[in-house]
Amino acid sequence: MQDGAGRETTPSRLEDAISQAPAARTVLREMNTSASSAMVNRTHRVIRERARTVKERRSKIRSLWIPFIIFSSLLIGVCFAVWTVLEEYELYASGSQVSGYQVVVPLLWSIPVSAAVLAVVWFRQSRPDTTR
Repeated sequence: MQDGAGRETTPSRLEDAISQAPAARTVLREMNTSASSAMVNRTHRVIRERARTVKERRSKIRSLWIPFIIFSSLLIGVCFAVWTVLEEYELYASGSQVSGYQVVVPLLWSIPVSAAVLAVVWFRQSRPDTTR
């Protein structure tokens, strides 16, 4: 190819692509790109099964939020009540309170109770649908 000044130039990539386009089109037309119905049906089945699994997982996670919120609010209320009672209680005759021991009672109460409630909720959620 020559430019306007008569110099020889190399063809650009665009020109190469344009010149090879008819050959590429004929190759694409001759390819068998249709899938068998068995493959299409299997793919649809797999996609539906994955969508069902994702939907079940989402509903299970959503259903755990309500017990979690209720339990958290109850735990905060109980801890506040125990803390208030312990603030009024004097451990020593001198009138000074030891605040380090006040944390122990709510922790000793809340850890086993929270573990039990979470275990019950987890057990109920992990059961298969046929037993519900």
